Amino acid sequence: MYRNLVLLISMALLSTAVVLAGEEKTDDAGVTFRGMPTLSSNPTSGTGLGITGIMIYKVDPNSSPSQTILTGQYTNTDSYNLFAINKMFFASDQWQSNTLIGHLFNNSEFDVPMDIEVAAPVNSENAEFDVSISIIGQQLLYEVYQNVYFGGQVFYINQKFNPQNAPGQVFLKTRGIENSQRGGYGLALNYDTRSKTEKFYPTNSSFVSLTANQFPVALGVTESYYSGKINARKYIPGFSFNDVFAMQLFGQYSSQNTPDGALAALGSRSIIRGFPIGEYKARNMVATQGEYRYTISDSRIRLTAFGGYANLSGGSKDVVVNVGNKEIVGNRNGDNGHYYSGGVGVHYILAQKQQLDYRVDFAYTNEKETSVYASLNQAF
Repeated sequence: MYRNLVLLISMALLSTAVVLAGEEKTDDAGVTFRGMPTLSSNPTSGTGLGITGIMIYKVDPNSSPSQTILTGQYTNTDSYNLFAINKMFFASDQWQSNTLIGHLFNNSEFDVPMDIEVAAPVNSENAEFDVSISIIGQQLLYEVYQNVYFGGQVFYINQKFNPQNAPGQVFLKTRGIENSQRGGYGLALNYDTRSKTEKFYPTNSSFVSLTANQFPVALGVTESYYSGKINARKYIPGFSFNDVFAMQLFGQYSSQNTPDGALAALGSRSIIRGFPIGEYKARNMVATQGEYRYTISDSRIRLTAFGGYANLSGGSKDVVVNVGNKEIVGNRNGDNGHYYSGGVGVHYILAQKQQLDYRVDFAYTNEKETSVYASLNQAF
């Protein structure tokens, strides 16, 4: 029943967004503005309404278009988020700047995992807790060779968890999930062949990002840790004009002391859709996915089909806690293994010049979970 309701709401709000959005507006300076109501839906935060404002501009005539996004949303689980994102290209694309600042409050509810049922029987089917996350980050890159960018990044994250019932408290304790304030810094090396017109919707290009980050004790964590990531994307023309086949390879390696909130996780908006964020985590991940994007004639409608696979390994730190009169050894090695999902989606092109999409995706996983994702821009 709930899934059918989400589907109906998704379609209704998508129609509303289409009607209200209209054409993009450009002022005399060539700045494009777009404001619209949006539907946000995912298996972690629930389904809700929001408002998004987008500004597309050029810092100088010879640079790619830059994009600023301001968004706020509230969902049916009393969760909300507020984010500001700025992706800027300047000095004839020799420099790239990416800025993020945001706050998220999420009411989480999981079925009680089997290990809790066995180790500490509870009289509730759900483990409930809320999490508050604030984040700010800045990345600055310089073109050191044709299509090769090198630079650094800094960020700060503050996470706070609050259990809402006994199973939620046990869930947090046995997984070592605790309040965490951490700052970090690192290096980034990008290979980016996207043309000026492909920055928001690539059709025939490659993008590879390598990052290495360090989180020292001096910046808030109780034990220092580090991580490395690769995010490689390839876009090729499809079988028909305007169609695109998009592919992604993602990998993350994290050191032994990585806190729960920084583990590689399934179910984000861009990595293996369909899994609730927070349920399947590990220190290491290798994932791949593909998506075919079919545009109906010359219309604003795109149809998509996607599939993905991921392997989790490395578990996380063992945690020994006392629950009642029992000593429980909690660990995340149980999440190690193979996961996959697939699905279909409907996209509406809100801004044809910048190829800005509003998408509704439906995903199904090998854990027999069905999810709806609705948001702006492509998944990857």
